[in-house]
Amino acid sequence: MDEKNKESEPEIAVTASAVPAPGSGAPQASDVPAGHSRFYCEKCHAPYDLPDRATSWRCANCSTFNSITPGECEWCSIL
Repeated sequence: MDEKNKESEPEIAVTASAVPAPGSGAPQASDVPAGHSRFYCEKCHAPYDLPDRATSWRCANCSTFNSITPGECEWCSIL
């Protein structure tokens, strides 16, 4: 866009905020059971509440093996 057209267009201020509605299905901190942490599948992004000290899980939605430890089991075949 050149300077001539830029000066003739009005500037529009945009402000946005988002707060999940109660009961909307959006994860809340209270939705995570005690002794668990919320993680998401690397393929389908489905939430999973991983128990403390656990480092991996298989997604119930798409069956993808997920790990929170970098390099965990890169050499093995997980069926």
